[in-house]
Amino acid sequence: MPPPVLPRCHHPRARFVTVLMAVAVLASGCSGKPVSGSPEFEAPATTVVYDVVLEGSPSAGVTALAEQSLATFRLRQDGAQSLAFLRRRAESDLDLMRRILRSHGYYSATVEATVTPAEPGKATVTITVVPGPGFVLTAHRLQVTHEGAVAPPLLDAAAFGSPVGGRGVAARIAAAETAAVAQLRRTGFPYAKFVGRTGLADPAAATLEVESRIEAGRAFNFGEIHFVGADGIDPDYLLTYVPWQPGATFDADLLREYQRRLTQTDLFSAASVAMPEEMPVNGAEPAPLAVTGRFEPRLPRSVTAGLRWDTDLGPSARVGLEHRNLFGANERGLAGVEVGRFEQQLGFGFRKPQFLRDGQQLLADVTLTREELDAFDAVTGSFFGGLTRELSEQLDVGAGGLVEISRIQEQNDTSTAYLLGLPVFAAYDGSDDLLNPTRGYRARLEATPYAGVFAGADTEFLVLDGTGSGYWRLDGKAKYVLAARGRLGSILAPDLASVPQTKRLYSGGGGSVRGYALDAIGPHDGDNPTGGRSVVEAGLEFRAHLFGDLGGVVFAEAGSVSTETFPDFEEDVQAAAGFGIRYFSPVGPVRVDVAFPVNRRRIDDAFQLYFSIGQAF
Repeated sequence: MPPPVLPRCHHPRARFVTVLMAVAVLASGCSGKPVSGSPEFEAPATTVVYDVVLEGSPSAGVTALAEQSLATFRLRQDGAQSLAFLRRRAESDLDLMRRILRSHGYYSATVEATVTPAEPGKATVTITVVPGPGFVLTAHRLQVTHEGAVAPPLLDAAAFGSPVGGRGVAARIAAAETAAVAQLRRTGFPYAKFVGRTGLADPAAATLEVESRIEAGRAFNFGEIHFVGADGIDPDYLLTYVPWQPGATFDADLLREYQRRLTQTDLFSAASVAMPEEMPVNGAEPAPLAVTGRFEPRLPRSVTAGLRWDTDLGPSARVGLEHRNLFGANERGLAGVEVGRFEQQLGFGFRKPQFLRDGQQLLADVTLTREELDAFDAVTGSFFGGLTRELSEQLDVGAGGLVEISRIQEQNDTSTAYLLGLPVFAAYDGSDDLLNPTRGYRARLEATPYAGVFAGADTEFLVLDGTGSGYWRLDGKAKYVLAARGRLGSILAPDLASVPQTKRLYSGGGGSVRGYALDAIGPHDGDNPTGGRSVVEAGLEFRAHLFGDLGGVVFAEAGSVSTETFPDFEEDVQAAAGFGIRYFSPVGPVRVDVAFPVNRRRIDDAFQLYFSIGQAF
């Protein structure tokens, strides 16, 4: 905060008074926090209980800040030792209250405090405000100085949100100064900084003029990039994430974006990309400015494990091994095994990021799966190879090729399927958290044409499957969240018999409609589900953070599977409802749900119990 400037007088009947801008009020006197390190004393017994009344406040913002900052409000629950002590407390708040009013543009305000005794041991403190007129900010000049021959761009304070022509609110003036400095740092002046301001007010006219001083420094372009702590990693790979062209005008936002991209490679436990602390003074203008990336590498290998338990499938466990940076450019080798009572899977994968272009990844997967389900038993081997591309932070697309061989047994009938597939997908994730989203949306659309031989006959079909979910905070702290999900799928095929059981659409289970056994919704052959050519699902869940690390949910879900290509709802729609608890652990919410079928059939159990990590959707 600059020192006060002496008043000046330019009008015979109106005296100009220099006003010290109250921008720093919120950061100092209005913080409402005791000074750290203060000595502690035992508080004397309270003898006066009091209420506080604020009269004449010009806005809700002033009232809220006063209630947060003034000692009279903050210590109300503690009471006061005497009426005299209470008066001193109230009077000591007057200067702070004036500063709060000045920070909101009321520079000629007057404030008084009175203490009115009531019955013995009780009193009322009344803080009376006469705000006066709100001072209008008639001018806000940004005075920018620079070094060297290259001049910075012209800056208009109003374009950065300064309230020129309106009430001179200090927070908006300061925000405009911060935005102006940020603009300079985006346009080739990375060492720009705010150095001070002066204000001139006319009480008679209730107007205010402000001049803000900014030092831009010298102009720079992006120069060389140096890496420290990236041993064993190909520098050319790290350079593929650079978001600027060589020699481009320096932009602090792009520097932060580069740091974000490198952090997301998962190669480092910490990563920073920074320019030199001191501004270089030699060289032509604009001069090249070298930046340095400093890293703390992660261990190249990691092991993951997970547990799940459902009443219909029993327990299952998953263990995975990942090796990063196989050949120096973040190539990843993956291996995983999942073992459950009715399903076992062994898989190997390979990932190569930044393949041929920025944001593109090469994938290859080999899996072997054995399933013993109510719908069918199968042993399946598959190979997938493809590409995914990140179109934005929220949107990914991908395509590839799939070869799959399955030996399927349905009751006493055994058949073999040889399939070639061309899966494509688009996935959008605008939610705020992977395991516990509280706002935003998700959507995924998959389309896979298949051709091959099933049960000795040629077959061709197209599988379409789309899912979506949304999350809405019902309060500011996300203590209460409403979540909804839906699914719509269809198989374009001549009939159900031409589609292998492993590719048909099913519904029911912990990742689908809770309350029903896995794949149990839809048509059956006796007690065995047959799957269908279309599926529709919907779910609604209310989530509440109860206390500490515990939360609870209530939910309702429904689903239907049809043998027709498109859902016609002639098949039964099965509905379920239930509740659950959540333990918010450091690795994500641990989920326990109990769900009950609403329109229970003979084949359905009375309830289903689920235990897993992460929200249901």
